[in-house]
Amino acid sequence: MASIYWRTPACYPFLVSALIPVYSISKPFLAEAVIALKIPLDSQIGQYVPGLHECYKGRIISDLLNHTSGLDDYGDMPEYQEAVKEGKPAWGRELLLAKASIRTHNNEGFRYSNIGYLLLIMLLEAKSKKHYFEALSELVFKPLHINSFVEWKTAHPAIPYYDPNWVYSGTFLSDPKTIAPSLMKLARHRHDSMGLGVGITQLSYIDTGFEEPGYGLGFMSDGGWSNSVPRFVGHGGGGPGFSLMALVNTSNWKSGLEYSTEGFDQSQAITKLIKKIGD
Repeated sequence: MASIYWRTPACYPFLVSALIPVYSISKPFLAEAVIALKIPLDSQIGQYVPGLHECYKGRIISDLLNHTSGLDDYGDMPEYQEAVKEGKPAWGRELLLAKASIRTHNNEGFRYSNIGYLLLIMLLEAKSKKHYFEALSELVFKPLHINSFVEWKTAHPAIPYYDPNWVYSGTFLSDPKTIAPSLMKLARHRHDSMGLGVGITQLSYIDTGFEEPGYGLGFMSDGGWSNSVPRFVGHGGGGPGFSLMALVNTSNWKSGLEYSTEGFDQSQAITKLIKKIGD
Protein backbone atom coordinates (compact mmCIF):
# COMPACT_ATOMS: atom_id res chain seq x y z
CA MET A 1 0.00 0.00 0.00
CA ALA A 2 1.34 3.40 -0.91
CA SER A 3 1.04 6.22 1.56
CA ILE A 4 1.30 9.89 0.66
CA TYR A 5 1.10 12.75 3.14
CA TRP A 6 1.16 16.51 2.81
CA ARG A 7 1.49 19.38 5.24
CA THR A 8 0.00 22.40 3.52
CA PRO A 9 1.49 24.25 1.71
CA ALA A 10 4.71 22.25 1.49
CA CYS A 11 4.55 18.99 -0.45
CA TYR A 12 6.56 15.86 0.25
CA PRO A 13 7.62 14.29 -3.08
CA PHE A 14 6.61 10.79 -4.08
CA LEU A 15 8.28 8.57 -6.65
CA VAL A 16 5.17 7.43 -8.51
CA SER A 17 4.28 9.89 -11.27
CA ALA A 18 1.97 7.81 -13.47
CA LEU A 19 -1.64 8.91 -13.69
CA ILE A 20 -4.14 6.64 -11.97
CA PRO A 21 -7.95 6.56 -11.79
CA VAL A 22 -9.34 8.41 -8.79
CA TYR A 23 -12.61 6.49 -9.11
CA SER A 24 -15.17 7.81 -6.57
CA ILE A 25 -12.88 10.52 -5.20
CA SER A 26 -14.43 12.35 -8.15
CA LYS A 27 -17.79 12.53 -6.34
CA PRO A 28 -17.07 15.63 -4.20
CA PHE A 29 -16.05 17.50 -7.35
CA LEU A 30 -19.22 16.45 -9.17
CA ALA A 31 -21.26 17.50 -6.15
CA GLU A 32 -19.59 20.92 -6.19
CA ALA A 33 -20.36 21.32 -9.88
CA VAL A 34 -24.03 20.57 -9.21
CA ILE A 35 -24.03 23.14 -6.39
CA ALA A 36 -22.41 25.67 -8.76
CA LEU A 37 -25.38 25.34 -11.11
CA LYS A 38 -27.37 27.25 -8.46
CA ILE A 39 -30.54 25.24 -8.92
CA PRO A 40 -32.73 24.38 -5.90
CA LEU A 41 -31.32 21.23 -4.34
CA ASP A 42 -34.78 20.32 -3.03
CA SER A 43 -36.17 19.98 -6.57
CA GLN A 44 -36.72 16.75 -8.46
CA ILE A 45 -34.13 15.51 -10.95
CA GLY A 46 -36.83 15.01 -13.58
CA GLN A 47 -37.42 18.76 -13.75
CA TYR A 48 -34.06 19.15 -15.45
CA VAL A 49 -33.37 15.77 -17.10
CA PRO A 50 -36.16 14.84 -19.52
CA GLY A 51 -37.15 11.31 -20.40
CA LEU A 52 -36.15 9.58 -17.18
CA HIS A 53 -37.88 6.36 -16.15
CA GLU A 54 -40.60 6.80 -13.55
CA CYS A 55 -38.42 5.22 -10.85
CA TYR A 56 -35.76 7.94 -11.26
CA LYS A 57 -37.42 11.22 -12.19
CA GLY A 58 -38.96 12.02 -8.79
CA ARG A 59 -35.74 11.73 -6.80
CA ILE A 60 -34.67 14.88 -4.95
CA ILE A 61 -31.30 16.34 -5.97
CA SER A 62 -30.01 16.81 -2.40
CA ASP A 63 -30.94 13.19 -1.66
CA LEU A 64 -29.01 12.04 -4.73
CA LEU A 65 -26.00 14.03 -3.51
CA ASN A 66 -26.24 12.36 -0.10
CA HIS A 67 -27.11 8.82 -1.23
CA THR A 68 -30.43 9.09 0.62
CA SER A 69 -32.75 9.02 -2.41
CA GLY A 70 -33.71 5.37 -1.94
CA LEU A 71 -31.97 4.24 -5.13
CA ASP A 72 -30.10 0.95 -5.31
CA ASP A 73 -26.65 0.64 -6.88
CA TYR A 74 -25.67 -1.23 -10.04
CA GLY A 75 -22.38 -2.70 -8.82
CA ASP A 76 -23.93 -5.91 -7.52
CA MET A 77 -25.95 -6.64 -10.67
CA PRO A 78 -24.71 -10.06 -11.92
CA GLU A 79 -25.01 -9.04 -15.57
CA TYR A 80 -22.90 -5.94 -14.92
CA GLN A 81 -20.26 -7.89 -12.98
CA GLU A 82 -20.02 -10.53 -15.70
CA ALA A 83 -19.66 -7.98 -18.49
CA VAL A 84 -16.89 -6.11 -16.65
CA LYS A 85 -15.07 -9.34 -15.79
CA GLU A 86 -15.14 -10.40 -19.45
CA GLY A 87 -13.71 -7.06 -20.58
CA LYS A 88 -16.73 -6.11 -22.67
CA PRO A 89 -17.40 -2.55 -23.85
CA ALA A 90 -19.52 -0.52 -21.44
CA TRP A 91 -23.25 -0.26 -22.01
CA GLY A 92 -24.72 3.11 -22.87
CA ARG A 93 -26.21 5.09 -20.01
CA GLU A 94 -29.76 4.51 -21.20
CA LEU A 95 -29.24 0.74 -21.28
CA LEU A 96 -27.71 0.75 -17.79
CA LEU A 97 -30.62 2.77 -16.41
CA ALA A 98 -33.12 0.52 -18.15
CA LYS A 99 -31.50 -2.62 -16.77
CA ALA A 100 -31.38 -1.09 -13.28
CA SER A 101 -34.98 0.18 -13.38
CA ILE A 102 -36.31 -3.26 -12.38
CA ARG A 103 -34.56 -3.04 -8.99
CA THR A 104 -36.61 -2.11 -5.92
CA HIS A 105 -35.13 1.38 -5.32
CA ASN A 106 -37.00 1.82 -2.04
CA ASN A 107 -34.14 1.98 0.47
CA GLU A 108 -34.50 4.04 3.63
CA GLY A 109 -31.73 6.27 4.91
CA PHE A 110 -28.22 6.12 3.46
CA ARG A 111 -27.61 3.70 0.57
CA TYR A 112 -24.54 4.37 -1.54
CA SER A 113 -25.73 4.65 -5.13
CA ASN A 114 -23.65 5.23 -8.23
CA ILE A 115 -26.93 5.35 -10.14
CA GLY A 116 -27.75 8.52 -8.21
CA TYR A 117 -24.47 10.12 -9.25
CA LEU A 118 -25.04 9.09 -12.87
CA LEU A 119 -28.32 11.03 -12.70
CA LEU A 120 -26.37 14.00 -11.31
CA ILE A 121 -23.97 13.82 -14.27
CA MET A 122 -26.94 13.88 -16.60
CA LEU A 123 -28.26 16.90 -14.71
CA LEU A 124 -24.89 18.64 -14.97
CA GLU A 125 -24.66 18.02 -18.69
CA ALA A 126 -28.26 19.07 -19.34
CA LYS A 127 -27.86 22.38 -17.49
CA SER A 128 -24.31 23.27 -18.57
CA LYS A 129 -24.65 22.02 -22.16
CA LYS A 130 -21.18 20.51 -21.75
CA HIS A 131 -19.76 17.02 -21.36
CA TYR A 132 -19.04 15.80 -17.81
CA PHE A 133 -15.30 16.54 -17.64
CA GLU A 134 -15.62 19.82 -19.54
CA ALA A 135 -18.37 20.94 -17.17
CA LEU A 136 -16.27 20.01 -14.13
CA SER A 137 -13.35 21.95 -15.58
CA GLU A 138 -15.42 25.09 -16.12
CA LEU A 139 -17.43 25.02 -12.88
CA VAL A 140 -14.89 23.61 -10.40
CA PHE A 141 -11.34 22.94 -11.61
CA LYS A 142 -10.60 26.31 -13.22
CA PRO A 143 -12.21 28.47 -10.50
CA LEU A 144 -10.29 26.57 -7.81
CA HIS A 145 -7.02 26.49 -9.82
CA ILE A 146 -6.97 22.71 -9.93
CA ASN A 147 -5.01 21.61 -12.98
CA SER A 148 -3.97 18.11 -11.95
CA PHE A 149 -6.85 16.09 -13.37
CA VAL A 150 -7.02 14.50 -16.82
CA GLU A 151 -10.05 13.10 -18.60
CA TRP A 152 -10.04 9.29 -18.68
CA LYS A 153 -10.94 8.34 -22.25
CA THR A 154 -9.14 5.09 -23.07
CA ALA A 155 -8.02 1.95 -21.28
CA HIS A 156 -5.43 2.46 -18.53
CA PRO A 157 -2.11 0.59 -19.03
CA ALA A 158 -2.48 -1.13 -15.65
CA ILE A 159 -5.99 -2.37 -16.49
CA PRO A 160 -6.06 -2.61 -20.31
CA TYR A 161 -9.14 -4.85 -20.30
CA TYR A 162 -11.30 -2.28 -18.50
CA ASP A 163 -13.46 0.25 -20.35
CA PRO A 164 -13.51 3.47 -18.24
CA ASN A 165 -17.07 4.11 -19.40
CA TRP A 166 -18.17 1.42 -16.95
CA VAL A 167 -17.71 4.13 -14.28
CA TYR A 168 -21.16 5.64 -14.85
CA SER A 169 -20.86 7.92 -11.81
CA GLY A 170 -17.90 9.70 -13.38
CA THR A 171 -14.17 9.71 -12.73
CA PHE A 172 -10.86 10.97 -14.12
CA LEU A 173 -7.11 10.44 -13.85
CA SER A 174 -4.51 12.11 -11.64
CA ASP A 175 -0.96 11.83 -10.44
CA PRO A 176 -1.28 10.25 -6.96
CA LYS A 177 0.63 13.07 -5.29
CA THR A 178 -1.86 15.71 -6.46
CA ILE A 179 -5.12 14.01 -5.45
CA ALA A 180 -5.21 14.97 -1.77
CA PRO A 181 -4.04 18.60 -2.28
CA SER A 182 -6.73 19.05 -4.94
CA LEU A 183 -9.38 17.64 -2.61
CA MET A 184 -8.15 20.03 0.08
CA LYS A 185 -8.66 23.01 -2.26
CA LEU A 186 -12.23 21.87 -2.77
CA ALA A 187 -12.79 21.34 0.96
CA ARG A 188 -11.48 24.82 1.78
CA HIS A 189 -13.72 26.34 -0.87
CA ARG A 190 -16.76 24.52 0.50
CA HIS A 191 -15.80 25.58 4.03
CA ASP A 192 -15.51 29.24 2.98
CA SER A 193 -18.66 29.28 0.84
CA MET A 194 -21.65 27.29 2.07
CA GLY A 195 -19.88 25.45 4.90
CA LEU A 196 -18.77 21.83 5.20
CA GLY A 197 -21.48 21.01 7.72
CA VAL A 198 -24.37 21.77 5.37
CA GLY A 199 -26.54 18.81 4.48
CA ILE A 200 -24.65 16.13 6.40
CA THR A 201 -26.47 12.86 6.94
CA GLN A 202 -25.36 11.11 10.10
CA LEU A 203 -24.55 7.42 9.54
CA SER A 204 -25.02 4.59 11.98
CA TYR A 205 -22.23 2.43 10.59
CA ILE A 206 -19.55 1.08 12.93
CA ASP A 207 -15.85 0.47 12.32
CA THR A 208 -15.57 3.11 9.59
CA GLY A 209 -12.40 4.72 10.94
CA PHE A 210 -14.42 7.83 11.89
CA GLU A 211 -15.76 8.61 15.36
CA GLU A 212 -18.97 10.15 13.98
CA PRO A 213 -19.35 9.08 10.34
CA GLY A 214 -21.49 11.09 7.99
CA TYR A 215 -21.96 12.03 4.36
CA GLY A 216 -22.60 15.58 3.22
CA LEU A 217 -23.12 16.73 -0.38
CA GLY A 218 -20.35 14.58 -1.84
CA PHE A 219 -18.02 14.40 1.16
CA MET A 220 -17.50 11.59 3.61
CA SER A 221 -17.17 13.29 6.99
CA ASP A 222 -16.32 12.79 10.64
CA GLY A 223 -18.66 14.91 12.77
CA GLY A 224 -20.17 18.11 11.49
CA TRP A 225 -23.82 18.00 12.47
CA SER A 226 -25.36 20.38 15.00
CA ASN A 227 -23.82 23.35 13.15
CA SER A 228 -20.25 22.25 13.90
CA VAL A 229 -17.46 21.87 11.36
CA PRO A 230 -16.54 18.27 10.45
CA ARG A 231 -13.19 17.24 11.87
CA PHE A 232 -12.25 15.42 8.68
CA VAL A 233 -13.71 15.27 5.18
CA GLY A 234 -12.72 13.18 2.21
CA HIS A 235 -13.72 10.34 -0.01
CA GLY A 236 -12.73 6.85 -0.97
CA GLY A 237 -12.49 5.36 -4.41
CA GLY A 238 -12.07 1.92 -5.83
CA GLY A 239 -12.37 -0.12 -8.98
CA PRO A 240 -10.33 -2.51 -11.10
CA GLY A 241 -6.65 -2.07 -10.35
CA PHE A 242 -6.78 0.61 -7.65
CA SER A 243 -8.20 1.42 -4.21
CA LEU A 244 -7.86 4.91 -2.73
CA MET A 245 -8.78 7.05 0.26
CA ALA A 246 -8.11 10.79 0.47
CA LEU A 247 -8.70 12.80 3.64
CA VAL A 248 -8.50 16.45 4.75
CA ASN A 249 -8.10 17.69 8.33
CA THR A 250 -10.26 20.82 8.61
CA SER A 251 -8.47 22.18 11.68
CA ASN A 252 -4.94 22.32 10.24
CA TRP A 253 -5.65 21.81 6.53
CA LYS A 254 -3.31 18.90 6.13
CA SER A 255 -4.30 16.31 3.57
CA GLY A 256 -3.23 12.80 2.73
CA LEU A 257 -3.84 9.83 0.48
CA GLU A 258 -3.64 6.07 0.92
CA TYR A 259 -3.81 3.95 -2.21
CA SER A 260 -3.07 0.44 -3.30
CA THR A 261 -3.02 -1.66 -6.44
CA GLU A 262 -4.09 -4.68 -4.41
CA GLY A 263 -7.09 -3.33 -2.51
CA PHE A 264 -7.34 -2.39 1.14
CA ASP A 265 -9.72 -1.97 4.05
CA GLN A 266 -11.07 1.59 3.81
CA SER A 267 -11.62 1.96 7.56
CA GLN A 268 -7.98 1.02 8.20
CA ALA A 269 -6.88 3.52 5.55
CA ILE A 270 -8.94 6.25 7.27
CA THR A 271 -7.42 5.37 10.65
CA LYS A 272 -3.90 5.61 9.21
CA LEU A 273 -4.63 8.94 7.56
CA ILE A 274 -6.13 10.44 10.73
CA LYS A 275 -2.95 9.53 12.59
CA LYS A 276 -0.80 11.10 9.88
CA ILE A 277 -2.66 14.37 9.38
CA GLY A 278 -4.30 14.72 12.78
CA ASP A 279 -1.62 16.57 14.73
